[in-house]
Amino acid sequence: MPRKPRSAAARPAIAPSCPPVAHGAHAAPGTIPMEGAHLPVHRGSLMPGWIAAAEAKGFDIAARVIDRLHLALRCRTCGHVFACRISVLTSTQPICHACLEARRAETAIRAALVYLGRDPQSTAYGFYRARCGHVLRRQYEIIIRMAEGRSGLRCETCFAAREAAMAARRGWTRIGPDPEGNPNYHLYRHACGTERRLARANLSWGQVDCPGCGQSWSARESRIYLLDLRHDGRHFLKLGYSAHPTKRHRHQLGLPRGAAVRVLRELVMPTGAAACAAETRLHRDLCRAFPHAVVPQAEFADMLNVTREIYRPRLRTEIEARLDALAAQIKAAPSGNAAVSEEGGATRSAAESAPVSVARIAVALASDAPSGT
Repeated sequence: MPRKPRSAAARPAIAPSCPPVAHGAHAAPGTIPMEGAHLPVHRGSLMPGWIAAAEAKGFDIAARVIDRLHLALRCRTCGHVFACRISVLTSTQPICHACLEARRAETAIRAALVYLGRDPQSTAYGFYRARCGHVLRRQYEIIIRMAEGRSGLRCETCFAAREAAMAARRGWTRIGPDPEGNPNYHLYRHACGTERRLARANLSWGQVDCPGCGQSWSARESRIYLLDLRHDGRHFLKLGYSAHPTKRHRHQLGLPRGAAVRVLRELVMPTGAAACAAETRLHRDLCRAFPHAVVPQAEFADMLNVTREIYRPRLRTEIEARLDALAAQIKAAPSGNAAVSEEGGATRSAAESAPVSVARIAVALASDAPSGT
């Protein structure tokens, strides 16, 4: 069998080489200074294999220390002496932590940071000082990416201050992170006391309104609707939201004159923002759970001026069940109730339903979007 080429030989695994060492007070006979401590020298001979392994991996053996299982290695690059288990030397590549720390400091300089040292709680993290003066905790891999120009840096303290100042200019106070865990949102409190989760981008542009005291579409009452659409042998369902569903299907959807439209369901929402958020969730969940019930745009392009959110009639039962659950959630909200109006059977038409005003809804339903879909 031909010999394996040397270039194809597997690289030895790299393992940490320095066990925790207790710091000593003063030097004593029969000890060797090492990393701020004086370790006892172990009397015993050095095996030729250990010497050869150390030389091949860039080290010299200074002595045997602690016990029969450890050696004191001196790095040929920087002269640093550290304790290393014999098994680590013979089976893997020992790490000189002085060289490692020097490389981390040099990488930090290239990333425009000052390296402060390792995180004692995690071997993957270190502490750095940014240009702003704040101390940051970051993974070493992230700093390498920054030094290579593949990643950026954001100081959490400075970012929070900028976010708070931006919110104050719009009349809001930043309370904290989004309770739903979305990094693009934060929780804010308006001057009137109303709390709401807002998209940072919308707040920066001023495209927000308070559901408690505002007057824009996002603060006014809205409705989630379900339409039954029929035309030229085609039958679809349209789920959307609008402050005026009848106006929406008569003047805004671009339906042909001969189209038959029936409002199957209307769910009164306290604000346009709440309606938008709830409707968006409904569409997302329906598309994930029933992708085959989503109608391709090519089938209704000449019938409607929308591009999506059209479903097969067989999905009506599922949609209404989800609207029932949403209605129950609204009614259970401590801030008030919402009216559900339906058409057909034991339901009422949109004109007959009496909307119930709601001051607020759960913070989780609040969001920002255009005024109807």
